Amino acid sequence: MSPSKTKRLSRRCIWIPLTILLVAAGVILGISGYAAYSLTQFERVPINHDPSDFDLKYVNISFPSRDGLTLRGWWLEAHQDRPVIVLVHGSERNRAEPTQKMLGIARELVSHDYNVLMFDLRGHGESDGGHISAGYYERSDLLGAIDYIRQRGLESKVGVLGFSMGAATSLMTAGECKDIAAVVADSSYASVVDIIESEFAKRSSLPRFFIPIILFMAQNMYGIDFTAVKPVEAVERVTVPVFIIHGGQDEMVPVQHALRLREACQNPDSRLWIVSEATHSTPYLARPEEYMNKTLSFFDDAFQRD
Repeated sequence: MSPSKTKRLSRRCIWIPLTILLVAAGVILGISGYAAYSLTQFERVPINHDPSDFDLKYVNISFPSRDGLTLRGWWLEAHQDRPVIVLVHGSERNRAEPTQKMLGIARELVSHDYNVLMFDLRGHGESDGGHISAGYYERSDLLGAIDYIRQRGLESKVGVLGFSMGAATSLMTAGECKDIAAVVADSSYASVVDIIESEFAKRSSLPRFFIPIILFMAQNMYGIDFTAVKPVEAVERVTVPVFIIHGGQDEMVPVQHALRLREACQNPDSRLWIVSEATHSTPYLARPEEYMNKTLSFFDDAFQRD
């Protein structure tokens, strides 16, 4: 074989594997980018009910999140000088969904003379925003809700009742906001990456090495650092009472997450309640009367403390 043919063959031997490698890398990045997109996208659930369906008086409100998105919700006033409870829904929900839980709980809170603020997180219901972030940016939404309460001229104590992603958001926000006096966290995860890894294993046949690439793509495409969504670490900075509620049959967020969160609570008046028969985010639906008795008792006790 002539030297020129040998050189051409040698070049092919280099370029062929390099081309294969580049194509494989492109495929991996493409799949990971789509997975990152899917993590931040959910179909909006329309709002088909309002507080009047539960004989509640309300006012339509809107306010900005701390990072400038317009959020929309309802203000349900009991008494001007009473504490305020902010309800924070989970992913793929809105301020009225599921109706029996969100509006049912709101009715009980108002009847107990608590003011209630219900609103749609970014990317949900009627609020602005095209992406969700498992609590990473939703903290700005809850902080915006608290700003709205203060702008109404209310100096009342503020409690937060969150569900699933809303619970995780509530715990992380309480770690940085001194205006929150108590938190009820229903079905929160301790770390969202743990949930992503678990759901990835259930729903995908792809190798696990995709997970860090997907997380990397999410951060670079949307600025969302899912590895920083760790309510269990935030709880260590929360000085106010926390009430952890969880379903014993929760397959999406295993009950071990609740145990980790309770162990991390610093306030001695924090509580844990495992509803043995409940699934993810359904403790209220499983035991509505007991749920409200325990929740109201917790808020009453927390607000009576200095």
